[in-house]
Amino acid sequence: MISAIDWVPAGVANPAPKRYELSAKEREMIEAMEKEEAEKTTTSSTVGEEKSKPKKDTQRKRGRMKVELASNDEKTNELPADLRMDEYSSDEDDGNALGKLLVGRSQSVSNEIASQYESSSDAEDKDEEQATQTKESPRLGLAKSDDEDDDDDDDDDDDLEDAPDMREYMPIDVDGLDSMGLYNIGLGSGADMEEMDFDDDGSDAEDVKLTKDDAIILVAKTEDDFSSLEVHVYDQKKGSLYVHHDIPLPSFPLCLAHGQVSSDGEPGNFCAVGTFDTGIEIWNLDVLNALEPTCMLGGEVTTTTDKISKRGKARNAPSLRPGSHTEAVMALSWNSIHKQVIASGSADMTVKLWDVTQAGGETAVKCNAATFDHHRGKVQSVVWHPNEGTLLATGSYDKTVALLDARSQGQNIKSVKTPSDCEVVAWDPFHPEHLTVAVEDGTIFCWDVRKFETSSPLWTVVANEYGGVTDLSFSPHVPGFFATSSIDKTVTLWDLGSEGNSPPRSCGSKDMCAGKLYSVKFYGSSPALLACGGSGNSLSIWDMQEEDVFRQNFAKRMGVGQEESRAESSSPPNQEDLAAMTAERPSTQRNDSAQRTEAKKFNTKKGKKKARKRRG
Repeated sequence: MISAIDWVPAGVANPAPKRYELSAKEREMIEAMEKEEAEKTTTSSTVGEEKSKPKKDTQRKRGRMKVELASNDEKTNELPADLRMDEYSSDEDDGNALGKLLVGRSQSVSNEIASQYESSSDAEDKDEEQATQTKESPRLGLAKSDDEDDDDDDDDDDDLEDAPDMREYMPIDVDGLDSMGLYNIGLGSGADMEEMDFDDDGSDAEDVKLTKDDAIILVAKTEDDFSSLEVHVYDQKKGSLYVHHDIPLPSFPLCLAHGQVSSDGEPGNFCAVGTFDTGIEIWNLDVLNALEPTCMLGGEVTTTTDKISKRGKARNAPSLRPGSHTEAVMALSWNSIHKQVIASGSADMTVKLWDVTQAGGETAVKCNAATFDHHRGKVQSVVWHPNEGTLLATGSYDKTVALLDARSQGQNIKSVKTPSDCEVVAWDPFHPEHLTVAVEDGTIFCWDVRKFETSSPLWTVVANEYGGVTDLSFSPHVPGFFATSSIDKTVTLWDLGSEGNSPPRSCGSKDMCAGKLYSVKFYGSSPALLACGGSGNSLSIWDMQEEDVFRQNFAKRMGVGQEESRAESSSPPNQEDLAAMTAERPSTQRNDSAQRTEAKKFNTKKGKKKARKRRG
């Protein structure tokens, strides 16, 4: 199943990805693993030989044992001659042996067959002796020497040379070869096979090379208990879709977030992955066949020695890094203004802020910048404001949606109640004061955050009467245009109008043939391209530029207000805000016993069922 998807912005990925190169430390680790495996194999083979020796000795002892049966003369006399093994003698000739097998025949018939067998054997022996003498005695004039045999072979060859050639040849299709550019090859025109390009390395480089028309989709996928992060490429001109490369994951993935800053502060192409484990892995998407993530945020403490010593052994109780989540990571959001900051929501009912640039080396203990515990249920969704880099919206299974200032110490937090558990939270890119929320019962709400706690929702619409709205995504190029995915296997298009103040109207839906849908996302570099995935294990792409529903409702609005939105989002980040967000502060996180008490109170059977929903 596909549990989450995300897009890579155009121009961010390296057009020529490089292959992963092992470091000296990793080579030592692999050699140690191979040495350990060899020792295990040697030990197991030695133990097997020792175990097998008693069995062989037992068999030998059994072979030397002699079983004596009580003699019964009457029964022995009644047995046929061939079954009287105690009377068998190796000195008996073949004729007598054959006669013993003729049980039930008259004595005269048996003697006659035996005499015939003896006479035939004598004749065969005489023939063999005569042939031997003929070969060894050249004076008899009947045997040929080796030289004479060679002369006969030469005569046969001369006869074959005189025979005419009866083979048939097909005429060469010169025009056909010329059209394929192969006419000159092998026809004596000076062309040589070396002129043809058989460079495997060069062909592999061409296969993985990206073009400006390629749109890259990140897919969190699990199939047959194997989880991976797949990098798909969609050619917008040709309409082809294929897997460029994939990255194995240690656990079931729940969420993805794309970013452009590494642990050393350098720009690049990265993806943060949240799984059922407690850590957040950050992978470099421009490296093929990577063995390990670039860095880890939280999670278990592991070293090279631990990986080798725990290989194939029962694991002890894991020790977590300082500031780590204690349960599954369910939501991620990479800040588009302060590009080194990531927000995460977890089943441990906390929201954490991470500084990616502090995740490597000795400063890894400082990468957890802040922890907020304002929710009393599992945190299902977190999303940064597109223009205000310190404003974070969160949604939880405690039926609340919260708005917090990341610069505060958990004091400046506002929240509202929802009639059902929150599924997804999203900001309107053309009306950044509008916060849209989809909940479990199929209802979509929109609040004006300027009047967040003091007013009712700006508008409300029932997107699915039977519930099951799983994701919501706004188009970054068309005002008032968003899409929702549902467990009824369809994607629904909605029109808010250019103002965005009135309830949206449905413009149509489409079965994406991908099973129950869990994720839908618009491509940030195209006006009408979206991707979705779900239980069907296949990624579906919907390019709506040629669709009537898009042309009639949204084509005229395409690009309106887009320059203003880009200008606001491209403003330089405020360094004071970043310093306030990542400054050291006393943790407000509840202790483990309080968290367990709250979990027992709010995680009902219904909540547990929802938590397993994305796992299939």
